[in-house]
Amino acid sequence: MRTFMVFIVLLGALGVFGVNQFLYTIDQTEQAIITRLGEYQRTEVSPGLHMKTPFLEKVHRLEKRLLRFDAQPAEFLTGEKKALVIDSFARYRIIAPRTFFEVVRTEPEAAARLEAIISSEIREEVATHNQIEVIRDRREALMRDVTARSDIKAREFGIQVVDVRIVGADFPTEVAASVYQRMQSERTRIANRFRAEGVEQKDTIEASANLEARTIAADAAEQAAKIRGEGEAEAIRILGESISQDTEFYAFVRSLEALNEFRDSDTTLVLPDTTEIFKYIKSNSGE
Repeated sequence: MRTFMVFIVLLGALGVFGVNQFLYTIDQTEQAIITRLGEYQRTEVSPGLHMKTPFLEKVHRLEKRLLRFDAQPAEFLTGEKKALVIDSFARYRIIAPRTFFEVVRTEPEAAARLEAIISSEIREEVATHNQIEVIRDRREALMRDVTARSDIKAREFGIQVVDVRIVGADFPTEVAASVYQRMQSERTRIANRFRAEGVEQKDTIEASANLEARTIAADAAEQAAKIRGEGEAEAIRILGESISQDTEFYAFVRSLEALNEFRDSDTTLVLPDTTEIFKYIKSNSGE
């Protein structure tokens, strides 16, 4: 019984081995190169089940999806002959499987070829720009140019370079401290200049506002004095017209107003009967 079970297992293993020699599958994320005794035969890119000659043909699977290559940070000289440490990566895909297999064969070898190409293109591009352009002003344009030129060279290996990205552009460690200190000093100088200009503008605005306020106050005082003078003049004119209409009545009212001033006073006022004020009193009493 045990011998029979061993026979069944061996038979199953041989069956699986035999099927694998006749058939193979390709995933939708893959493409395959078929070789016979090391020689290229054909390329399979359609996913599904495929057949091959047993024991003679071999399947070499290649990635169909986008691949990523991370370059080692390297030091490059700018157009000003100043060093920058640039960290970059690239996205690529295999578009010519046979060329790729015959020239580079494996992804690690492709990464080595890409590193040489991209590093050379970055070095050439950085050498034509200054630091600020590489770090900030022209980074996008620089990456587009590097991608285009790298793609042209990578096509020789059956590779399409889709995108090259600079993820970091820093100063070398030995000069970073002095550069940052110089940048800080420059920013401090600019900040102090802006602050001084702000104080100067503030003083100018305050002086202008104070002058304007004094001018407005003086104009208002002048206008008020003018209106007050016109009002007093008008009051005097009206009073004069009123007096001229009945001078005796006005004198009588003035006398009453004078008496009213002493009405609530504790002071006793003694006046001779010849005083003008008694004239109205006498005339009212019949004397």
